[in-house]
Amino acid sequence: MIKRCLIANSNTHFEDYRASFFQWRLDNDKTGSKILFGIPIVIGIAVLITFVLDNSDFVPNSGNSMSHFDDSVNDDMYSNNLYSGPFAILDGTYGVDDTLFLIGDQIPLDSKGKIDFVRPDGKIHHTIQYDGSKDAVNHYFTPVLSSDLEECSDCELFGTWKISFRNNQGMTYLPITFEVIGGN
Repeated sequence: MIKRCLIANSNTHFEDYRASFFQWRLDNDKTGSKILFGIPIVIGIAVLITFVLDNSDFVPNSGNSMSHFDDSVNDDMYSNNLYSGPFAILDGTYGVDDTLFLIGDQIPLDSKGKIDFVRPDGKIHHTIQYDGSKDAVNHYFTPVLSSDLEECSDCELFGTWKISFRNNQGMTYLPITFEVIGGN
């Protein structure tokens, strides 16, 4: 009977020790849980920063807009760009009577300005406006129609065209270039 009592007392003592040990672990394990939850948060922030920096294909607003379109020094640097920020075209080469589609989606709310379609001779073919606080930009046109060739025989329509962005406020976007091929 005495042995059973000692065993019962030792089991109770062991249970008390085990309960106090687990209580100590719960009280002192707060730093471990912080580390456990902190690591994924730090990794997520690092991935987000990397994603934002890798996708930054725009330049900050320098406060000045383009005053001329004969910028032959930078033409080679921007050749074959089919996108600029939220704007994109579907193809880099167009023929006579082909239609170009310019799409602008998820334009920042503070971005407003004009988009100039500049011919190879440096003259502006036409201009449209964009405003990030309004709908997306979906614009299509035909750079060279068959009738254009008949009406304007001395116009320089074939070659590298440029889509230039003049901002009133917000981001400044790099030009998009495309080729118009064909001719006599």
